[in-house]
Amino acid sequence: MPSGNVWDASIYDNQIGFVAKFGKDVVEWLNPQKGEKILDLGCGTGDLSAEMARTGANVDGLDFSEAMIEKARQKYPRVHFYKDNGETFRTTQKYDAIFSNAALHWMKKC
Repeated sequence: MPSGNVWDASIYDNQIGFVAKFGKDVVEWLNPQKGEKILDLGCGTGDLSAEMARTGANVDGLDFSEAMIEKARQKYPRVHFYKDNGETFRTTQKYDAIFSNAALHWMKKC
C-alpha cells in the first residue's frame, strides 16, 4: 500500500486501470440484480461500482483513500461513494452482497 495511504487517483486510472478491467469478470460472477443493495469494499475510482449500478443495483462504494473517493464521485455522480476504513467499517445497513475486487489483500485486521 502506498505510504500513509496516499493514492494518486489519476495515476491509478491511467496506469493501474487493468485492475478494474480484470474485475469485470468478478462482477459477472456476482450477477448483480436490479434493486439489490451492494457494498463495493475498496472501490477505488468507482469503475466496478458503476458497472454494478448499471444493472439497477443500489451500490455503495467505500474506499479509505479520499483521492479515490473524490475521483469516483467526479466520474460517477449517481453512485454513492464514502470514505471509510474497510478494516474497521461498521454499518447497520443490510446488504445483499459485499463485493471486493482488489482491496482485501491490503487489510490486515479484517
